[in-house]
Amino acid sequence: MADLTPEPVPVSRAAGALLTGLDVLEALARRPEGLGVTAVAREVNADKGNVHRLLRVLEERGYVEQDPATKLFRVSTRIISLAGQVLRGVDLVGTAGPIMRELSAATGEAVHLARRTRGGGVYVAQERQAGGRITVETEIGAQPVIYASSTGKALYCTATEEELSALLPEPFTAYTMRTHTGIAGLMADLDQVCRRGYAIDDEELNLDVRCVAAPIFNLHGVPLASIGISGPASRVTLARIGELGHLVSAAAYRITQQMGGRVPAKFDAHPPTPTEIHG
Repeated sequence: MADLTPEPVPVSRAAGALLTGLDVLEALARRPEGLGVTAVAREVNADKGNVHRLLRVLEERGYVEQDPATKLFRVSTRIISLAGQVLRGVDLVGTAGPIMRELSAATGEAVHLARRTRGGGVYVAQERQAGGRITVETEIGAQPVIYASSTGKALYCTATEEELSALLPEPFTAYTMRTHTGIAGLMADLDQVCRRGYAIDDEELNLDVRCVAAPIFNLHGVPLASIGISGPASRVTLARIGELGHLVSAAAYRITQQMGGRVPAKFDAHPPTPTEIHG
């Protein structure tokens, strides 16, 4: 019996098709009135038959549509939807800024904002109170330690053990006697993050410093960023952690809502009270 298993597509061919498909989308985006197959092929300098096949694939996926009367192809509203998602992500700092200032004023502590990246995270903004009060500041552009910072835990609170094992080879570096040094301890901590609605760094990265952070979710319910506060352990006391955690979680919830995100069912978010919304 003949083997009907399809031949694998060479990487070079697949990459070429992808590049041509992107060229096709860009050509259609430049011509909102629409283009026919021949015109598209001319615009991207590609074979007409190949362009026609690509257009059909893009049409099936909902990225382009064909006018049944004129037969012209145009980009679809799905492209606009994707662009909107990107723009909401780009405007993270602008959206979070006012809420960060409110949180800093309410707690008297430095507030930081971090964005999740493919292999960790990066601090993108901070807010602190003026007046000479000692605060714990975060360097913009620095990367949080996933397993030893409240920021890192918030960013990866819904990650699986497999995902974290790929990122964090054991044993972890111990920064203080309180630092997690293995996946098992970290996973148990992340489970508590989801149950309580915020992450805690109890002198795990630096002695005499405590931090609290909560995740900001995207529309798929995956953490895209986190907002948190840091302060000396003498002010960010264990007795105060619950109050601060609620304020941080409420701030994260507001940013999530304003950016069109969705809090997953497994996460115990704290929607803000009317006082927290209006001051």
